[in-house]
Amino acid sequence: MYQTLDRRHISSASNSVESGIMTRPQNRYRATCRHALTGALITVLCSLTFGCGATLIPGTEVEDTPSNREVHALVEEYRAALEARDGKRVLNLVSTRYYENASSTDTAKDDYGYERLERQVVAKLRDNVKKVQYRVLLKRVTITGDRAYAEYEYVARYLFSEGGREQWKMLNDFNRLDLAREGGTWKIVAGL
Repeated sequence: MYQTLDRRHISSASNSVESGIMTRPQNRYRATCRHALTGALITVLCSLTFGCGATLIPGTEVEDTPSNREVHALVEEYRAALEARDGKRVLNLVSTRYYENASSTDTAKDDYGYERLERQVVAKLRDNVKKVQYRVLLKRVTITGDRAYAEYEYVARYLFSEGGREQWKMLNDFNRLDLAREGGTWKIVAGL
């Protein structure tokens, strides 16, 4: 009934404890602590390695740099001017060299420059548009010397009047403003 242990069994049992095989509860506790510390160390190293990326301008997908902040400020001023339906503020942001081909290259009928922007487009904003809600998500800024591009997604809702009838319209699209530095400030040269 009782099994007799010989020296081989006793010495192999003591060797397994010395070699690190966990046979006691305190050895299991030490192993658990070791695994927890290893996991914590890996987490800290990963967050230091991958968590120190570029800081973004709040509310954008653009890296926070002084140059990008200048472009962001112009885009934000444009957005605010549209919501206020303030044509003069819009024109203050636009270069006199402004030229728009309305994204069509096959016809020049819809092309216009600064004068037509001032005379017709701003007049429509003032006379026909009654309310504007314009949200912008700046996605990318590219600056090369005195030229820059501001790429953004926008959601626009506006109440306009045409032929005595008012209606709301909504747009959700992507746009790019082309900018040029004039007199030390960025001005819009295309893309409205």
